[in-house]
Order: sequence, then structure tokens, then C-alpha cells
Amino acid sequence: MATFAYKARDDRGLLVQGIIDASTQRDAMMQLDSMGYIPVSAKETSSSSSASSIDDFMLRFQRVKYDDLIFFTRQFRTVVRSGIPIVTGFRALAEQTTNPRLQKAISNVAQDIDKGSSLSDALAKNKGVFSEIYVSMVRSGETSGNLEEVLDRLSGLLEFQMKTKEMIKSAMRYPVFVVITLVSAFIILVNVVVPKFAPLFRSAKIALPIPTQILLVINDIFQKYLGLSFIVAIALVIGFFIYKRTATGKYTIDVIKLKIPLIGVIILKTCMSRFAFTLENLVSSGIPIMRTLDIVSRTVGNEFIARKVLDIAANIEKGKGISRPLKDAKIFPPLVIHLIATGEETGSLEEMLKEIATHYDREVTYTVNRLSAYIEPILTVGLAGMVLFLALAIFMPWWNIMSAMRGGG
Repeated sequence: MATFAYKARDDRGLLVQGIIDASTQRDAMMQLDSMGYIPVSAKETSSSSSASSIDDFMLRFQRVKYDDLIFFTRQFRTVVRSGIPIVTGFRALAEQTTNPRLQKAISNVAQDIDKGSSLSDALAKNKGVFSEIYVSMVRSGETSGNLEEVLDRLSGLLEFQMKTKEMIKSAMRYPVFVVITLVSAFIILVNVVVPKFAPLFRSAKIALPIPTQILLVINDIFQKYLGLSFIVAIALVIGFFIYKRTATGKYTIDVIKLKIPLIGVIILKTCMSRFAFTLENLVSSGIPIMRTLDIVSRTVGNEFIARKVLDIAANIEKGKGISRPLKDAKIFPPLVIHLIATGEETGSLEEMLKEIATHYDREVTYTVNRLSAYIEPILTVGLAGMVLFLALAIFMPWWNIMSAMRGGG
């Protein structure tokens, strides 16, 4: 089986291009004819199968950014609205896409649809590009016939996820930079500056101040066990990432995250916002509630809350409604429970979920801004404390030595 790059005309005379698998060029032309196209050309690609495999492997490391996916989804909605055949539209979108991995995925989807696959099934084959929630919403739109509306909701959901992620990254960027700078400066001082003074301090016949003693002990550890410390540190980091990838590790770490002062509140509010926004969009798209909660559990971003969502789904299946299981979960704030209960009783669940998402969206923004205001003075105090400690550790022995010399004189 070989791969052919083809050009053909559709029933409206528009030029379409793509890739097709066939035994010979004649077979490729016959396939194009059976698909309703007028074949123009079909040339066997010069790339060998091994080179193609290497390219496919390398593409797995190419990240598809939110921006790329949002832009594609909006273009996809335009294709649906204009009435252009999906295959033709996807091939046109593939040519306009600059991200290699997304471009490959779009071409694959067009090719699978050409072979008789449904749109959602074709998207599902590209798991690294199109998430489960993406595929599920497209499937619901495909089934209900309101694909354009679903794509509009989907682009809004992707924008929301991108905004939330960027907001948290922005809030943490400055603190992480300062902490890394402090740690790096401390390591340089201990390994470069302190060794020049350590012999003098040890030979001096004076009682060394406690800060100096601590600094000398740290210096000794670095000097004697630097290699071992480095190996242990690397092993701990690798062990942490391995543990984090396990179900138990992910769950434990996510529980700890929720208990971190200031940070835990932001994580909880972010999860509540994702929960409400995703649930509202999926329910509005016509996806059954059990399937919806299963998808939501995978998108809230915290394994502890995800398991609570699955517990809620199990209780709903037993006929307990939605608000009661939410209350029993003991993780959802009273506001969420109250609004969902109101929506359940009045038949306006989608509207209430939208209110919750909007409320927590504002709350996350406010809390992140407030966190930045809190962190800056804390970091300033930490920086001042470290500078004071180093100053006392290095200069206090000098004062004592000078005092001893004056007394001896």
C-alpha cells in the first residue's frame, strides 16, 4: 500500500487536495472517482514509510496550543455555517493551519471521513489533539443537528480554559522567578563566597555566632556531599514525577494542593468555575447527564474533586437528583449547591450553571489579583531575611575578631 498526494475537482468544480492510500495510481484514481471527485492527478509521495513513521513520532512532541485549536474551531464553525462539505472544508483548513500536528490531524480527519467515518469518530482517533470533551460535544451536535451552535459553545469553552490557565500562570510567574533567584543566589554564595572565609572563621579562637555556625554546616554539606546531594535531588525529582503519574500519587498531591494557604482557595474556585461552565455547555449540547458528569470529572483539573463528581454521578443514577449528592460530597460551596438546587426545582439548571461559572470566573480573577498583593510583601520579607542571615553569618565573626584583636592589644 502506497500513499498518493492527489488533486481533484468536486461537484462544484472547486479544487481539492489531500492524501490517499492505494495500491497503485489507478486504484487511487478509482477511489477518487467513487468519492464523487473528478481526478486531476495522483502522485506517489517520495517519503519512505520509515521516514513517515519518524515524522509521525516527532509530531507527538509538537504541542497544539489553545490559540491554534480555538482558531480552528471558529473556522470549522464557518465551514458548517456556509454549507461547504466537511471534507472540502477540512482540507482547506489544513492548508491554512500553521501548527504541523494540528495540520496532520485535520488531514487525517478529512481522510477518515472520506472513507466513511463519522466526524466525531474521525476526531476521536486524534486523541492528542482533540480532547474527550471536544469529541463529545461535536458528537452531540452531529446527532442533534445543531453542530454550528455546539462549535460556538466549544470555542467559548476553549477560550475560558485558556484564560483560566493563563491567569494562574501569570499569578505564579513572579513568585516562582523570585524563589528560583533566591535559591540560586544562596547556592552560589555557599559554594563560592563562604569557602573563602570558612578557614579563617574556623582558625579564629572565638565563639562563632549561630548564623555563622549554620552557614558553615551548610557549606560542609555542600563540599563533602555535593555529588551525593545532586544524585539524591535528581532521584527525588524523578521519584516525585513517577509517583505523580500514579492514581494514588495524583490524588494525594491534589488533596494537598487544596490545603495550601491562599493557593488552595484559587484551585478550588478554578475547579468550581470549570465544573459549572463545562457542565452547562455539555447539558446545553444535549449530552446525557451521566455522560456529562463523567466528562466533567476529567476536566475539573483536580483528582480529588473529580472523584467527588463521579460519586455524585453514582448517586444521581440511584435517583437522588443533583443538589443532594452535591451537598453530600462536602466539597462544593453553599452557593453552588443553592443555585443548582434552585435550577433543578425551577427547570432553569443551565441558567444557574452559567451564573455559577460567571461568579467563580470573577472570583478567580479577584483572588489571583489579591494573591499577587499578598505574595509580594511575603517575598520581600523572605528576601530581607535571607540577606540579613547571610550578612550576620559573614560579618559578625569579623566584628568579634576585631574586638578580640583590640582586647589582645
